[in-house]
Amino acid sequence: MLRRAPVTAMFALVVVAIAQFAHYYPILPDRIAVHFGTRGANGWGDTRTFMLTYGIVEAAIVAVALVVARVLGRAPASSINIPNREFWLADERRRATIDYVTEQFLWLECLTLAFLVALAQVIFKANLRGTPPTLPQDFWLTLAAFIVGVGWVCVRLVRRFAGAPGPPDRRSG
Repeated sequence: MLRRAPVTAMFALVVVAIAQFAHYYPILPDRIAVHFGTRGANGWGDTRTFMLTYGIVEAAIVAVALVVARVLGRAPASSINIPNREFWLADERRRATIDYVTEQFLWLECLTLAFLVALAQVIFKANLRGTPPTLPQDFWLTLAAFIVGVGWVCVRLVRRFAGAPGPPDRRSG
């Protein structure tokens, strides 16, 4: 079953990306800086191509997230790589485990979408500043937030699954 919170967040991010596209596309120059080095822009591209690529990547992330979320419940246990797989995917725990893994996967997809929306915002603002485009501090804050978010989801997964009991120790008792 798809969890409401991450799916809602995902679609909210899609709405933000669409609004971002509608706002910036008409005001951006025909060619924009799309790659930055330590001394500023060092890669330029056609605005239309950038926006098209941005839209396709965002749509692909959403599509993959929804397909994986739907298919994961039918996947054989051998294709799900979690610690103590036999314990967590036993019949009595399988549904709860699949739901939890699916929810965390959807949160990772939301983090990726949010990172791309924020990164596009950095690129748009850098190109509209009126000075030669440079990579602003916002990029590093965006990257740090993304890394912290991914770390948070990973810690949640490890805390949930690493502590499961393994096979009984035959030496004790």
